[in-house]
Amino acid sequence: MLAFDTNYLIRHRVQDHPKHAKIVKEAIDTEIEAGNSILIPDIVLFESLWVLRGNYGASRSDLVRTLRSLEAEPIFTFENSTRIKHAIDAFESGKADFAD
Repeated sequence: MLAFDTNYLIRHRVQDHPKHAKIVKEAIDTEIEAGNSILIPDIVLFESLWVLRGNYGASRSDLVRTLRSLEAEPIFTFENSTRIKHAIDAFESGKADFAD
C-alpha cells in the first residue's frame, strides 16, 4: 500500500505546481488501476491542514470541506477511519483544532 506524505497530499488538493500535481495524479491512477488504496497517516493529515491554513489561508470551513472530500475519495484510507470521522465531526461543530 502506498502512503502519501504531506507534500503529495498538498499537491493533490491544491494543484498549484502542475509538474508535481501530475506526478501525484499518476501515482493515484496507478494505485486505482492496481486496485490498491493509498494511506494517509494521521500526522500527514494534521500537517496538511496546518499547511493549508498557514500557507494557503484556508478557513476552518475550507478545512472541513477538504477533510470531507478526502474521506469521500475511495482511493484513500486512514490509520483509523472511525477516529478520523469522529475528529472531523468534532472539528466541524466545535472550537478545538482538528489535531486536538
